[in-house]
Amino acid sequence: MRNIYIVMILSITVLSGCASQSAENSGGDKPLVQCDDVANRKHLNILSINLLFSEIETRDQRLDAIAEFAAETPVDVILLQEVAGGTLVHTANSALDLQGKLSARARNYELHTAFEVGLPGLLVVANAVLSRCEIDFRITRRLPRASEFNFQGHDIKLPRNVMMARINIPGSGKINIYNTHLCAKCTADELSAQLDVLLPFIDKVEAFFPRDNPVILGGDFNIDRFRVAPFAERPFYDKIIDAGFTDAYALNRPLENLCAVAEQADIHCTVGVSTLDAGDAARRIDYFFVNQVKDVRESRVVFNTLVDPNQPTVSDHAGVFISVALP
Repeated sequence: MRNIYIVMILSITVLSGCASQSAENSGGDKPLVQCDDVANRKHLNILSINLLFSEIETRDQRLDAIAEFAAETPVDVILLQEVAGGTLVHTANSALDLQGKLSARARNYELHTAFEVGLPGLLVVANAVLSRCEIDFRITRRLPRASEFNFQGHDIKLPRNVMMARINIPGSGKINIYNTHLCAKCTADELSAQLDVLLPFIDKVEAFFPRDNPVILGGDFNIDRFRVAPFAERPFYDKIIDAGFTDAYALNRPLENLCAVAEQADIHCTVGVSTLDAGDAARRIDYFFVNQVKDVRESRVVFNTLVDPNQPTVSDHAGVFISVALP
């Protein structure tokens, strides 16, 4: 595992490219992705999960658990962070692997991948969106680099991105869904700089759509409202809220009680609740923020094994699941 990090640190290349894969019928001319049932049930189900790119040995079983959850729920859109590809991680694209497992369960998803960092062919890390509904439009914005590693006294700055997928729900309309992964172990100024690009980017994109267009922003934000060292992170959470977003999971819950004690994990925490990060501080850093969404019908943390032993471990993060009412 150490070799993977060393390769990334010594040989970082910015990858601005994106890739998309759609399930096709036997004729190969028409995508099989369809979600007519979404409009019929009048709500959209969305999952966000960080896949933990560096854990290779258990990846196949972990992807199986995600696919099983997505098929049974059902999950209509999956936001992925730390998608991995390359010879060092023994796969071309772990999101593509998940797409295959979903297809094997008769669930066809369109895949859009936005690469962040790595060496093509050797190791790349990306964000990705899997959608049962057709992705009508997509765009990606690179975020400012941030110092996330120190190697032999040198700060290594890593790039991040935010990706948007506009999904088409037959019989209902279109919804814009954004997926991001903000810097970890960076400075307050670097985290602020990423938000200063991300939030205006969303504003600029949304200016092309009706003002009542539903917007969903999800992912791994690495922001804990209660963490104060090495700097207070609550102002960055507030910055997102002040931009017009609502914390979907916090609706109808007392915000000050959501994973408030780092030494005591609860059902609201998204890290420190997995067997892959046992012993780490419990924190809530994975979110869905919504704007112009009619109603959040349901929200819960999943894959939090140390809190709920009935849940499988799929990463060093738990997943966040929400179900939103259609306009």
